[in-house]
Amino acid sequence: MKSQVVLLLFLIFFTSSVKAGNWSQTAEPTRIDIERGNGVMIYGAFGNAGECSTSNKVFIEKSHPQYDKVYAMVLAAFASNKKLRIYIHSCKPVTWYAVKETTFNTLTSAGAINILK
Repeated sequence: MKSQVVLLLFLIFFTSSVKAGNWSQTAEPTRIDIERGNGVMIYGAFGNAGECSTSNKVFIEKSHPQYDKVYAMVLAAFASNKKLRIYIHSCKPVTWYAVKETTFNTLTSAGAINILK
């Protein structure tokens, strides 16, 4: 019994929090920047799905395994006035836009992107 109490206390005090991802709000991209060869920043009313320090912007790193396909999808949505919904797992700094303490919603390889009507 005593070992079970100790184990329970250990689990309560030493567990780390895990942050799950969230879908952004559905929005039309209003602007797309290519950030110095490091990726693209997408502007729109996406909200703040990752609870980052900056909202309504989503960054896609060039190191994303499907970067070319994702970028093509974003451009198609922008050109045809379609809406996007982006699944965000991460908040990361993009130092071209702000100091390193400022974080942006970032599409990682664990995320997803949908194009909608």
